[in-house]
Amino acid sequence: MKLRIFPREESYFDLFDEVAANLAEAARQFLDMVEDFVDPEMKAKRLVEAEHEGDRLTHAIYSRLNSTFITPFDREDIHSLAGHLDDVLDAIEAAADMLVLHRVTEPLDAVIEQARLIDRAAKATADGIRNLRGLKLEPLRSYLIHINDLENEGDRLYRRARADLYNFDAEHPARYVLMWKDIVEQLEEALDGFEHVAHTVETVIIKHA
Repeated sequence: MKLRIFPREESYFDLFDEVAANLAEAARQFLDMVEDFVDPEMKAKRLVEAEHEGDRLTHAIYSRLNSTFITPFDREDIHSLAGHLDDVLDAIEAAADMLVLHRVTEPLDAVIEQARLIDRAAKATADGIRNLRGLKLEPLRSYLIHINDLENEGDRLYRRARADLYNFDAEHPARYVLMWKDIVEQLEEALDGFEHVAHTVETVIIKHA
């Protein structure tokens, strides 16, 4: 007889798979938005729809926590994982909204690079979340290392983008500096959020491996 690492409550895993897939799709849409900056208002509206779907799925996870006694892993970790995934999607949608509100005509190269990192992190996260089902340790450990590498790359990109904005030789107007500072910080927050998700997954591994 095969022993189960987690008690049977597959609906949580199904919901987390949906949350992560929705996040990956939102990251793909944001990357498309900045790489092909045509009709950004329409593309931002699609991200609002993805954010609403993320909220719906997150609330479904929270509701299930309130109605089930046996959970596949600790309740606080389920709550934390759902919350961090939702925070990442919120940050991506906020960045898209800022691009529209500031009437950007063309994204900075650094913003496009950040979007590419976010897209890679979202795909890695979706794969990692799928491997929570059955607690597949080797793929999960690879996922944790990959996210850490992407987050470090994102930190270096963020520092470089900030330095470029404050480059006195470029003589950027104050509004330009403040606008792009807000946007690159919002995208850095999204990348940091993927690390928070990974830390929660790591906590689950430590407790149950």
